[in-house]
Amino acid sequence: MDSEKTPDDIFLRLSLVEGFGARHLARLLHRSGASPHSGAPEGDAGSGPDRDVLRKAVSAALSPEAGSRAARVREACAGIGARIVGIDSDEYPPLLRSVPDAPMVLYRIGDRSVAPASVAVVGSRAPTSVAADFARALSTDLAASGWTVVSGMARGIDAAAHEGALRGGGRTVAVLGCGVDVVYPPEAGRLRDRIIANGAVLSEYPPGTRPLPRHFPARNRVISGLSRGVVVVEAASRSGALITGRCALEQGREVMAVPGNPLFPHTEGSNRLLRDGAVLIAGAADVLMALGWGAGADGCGRRPGGEEPFAGAGGRERDILRFLSTERTVNELAEGLGIPVAELLPCLLEMELRKLLERRAGDYYKKMSI
Repeated sequence: MDSEKTPDDIFLRLSLVEGFGARHLARLLHRSGASPHSGAPEGDAGSGPDRDVLRKAVSAALSPEAGSRAARVREACAGIGARIVGIDSDEYPPLLRSVPDAPMVLYRIGDRSVAPASVAVVGSRAPTSVAADFARALSTDLAASGWTVVSGMARGIDAAAHEGALRGGGRTVAVLGCGVDVVYPPEAGRLRDRIIANGAVLSEYPPGTRPLPRHFPARNRVISGLSRGVVVVEAASRSGALITGRCALEQGREVMAVPGNPLFPHTEGSNRLLRDGAVLIAGAADVLMALGWGAGADGCGRRPGGEEPFAGAGGRERDILRFLSTERTVNELAEGLGIPVAELLPCLLEMELRKLLERRAGDYYKKMSI
């Protein structure tokens, strides 16, 4: 039996038409007269492929068969505890909604972790150990500073980014190229569970969808669309991470990259991004600077989005500088000052931005001479 065609049901039906996105919805609304401010010219149905997508979309909105399929998807989501978030919902990530090809719906397991203070960390699936360690440390610092780390849960840099965010006690979001109930890669089951407990897994594909190759380039536009900026840690000349970087550029997001040895082919892509104008990243402080986040007048500890600073920030800053009479690691600082690492890292990052201290190899911190 055909289900009632509520707005939520229509969005779900449209989402099941492969290739249908927000720009197609704008065309449909324009043609129906519901969106006079749409950018599509009068009577314009787009190119041949676009016409096919729109024809299928009209059928999906009206046919009993499409209604039955949508009902089956709802039933599957109820069975696995996944939430269907339509593009008109207040739970839909606002940054992603502004993307021209935003998905009609997202399937989500986990909490509403995607906030405007989100940054993507992506890169090679077969990275060097140095690059993986860097991605892990970078994500730890970003998460400890209150940023949600977004990635794709793939092998390599993606997994390291999620692991680092979890280690930093923060939130992380995985965007999948398959259904949210499908564990891919197969060894990622434990990581997936930890992500769900401390963030969310998202997909534009309904439950049960297999990880087909064509899904991953489309998935990358969602990773960048959710984020204020994308950091490419290590990428070869044909890496999928470069697609994410290109999507970020098209979406008006900040594109950042970590420099690599110019003689190594596995860093050719990320080095090319730098040559083309990406922001060079050597640590979390560079990311925060590129995204326009710095210290307030009242000292260290201010969170993204202008939230209140940590209690006692000004005095904490003075205590840190006094304790840095010699170089110390973050763990030594935390133990010596009696401050949890998760609270200490944001303060250290802001002080680094303000040139009060510098971070050295081995996670050592040194007071800057004035």
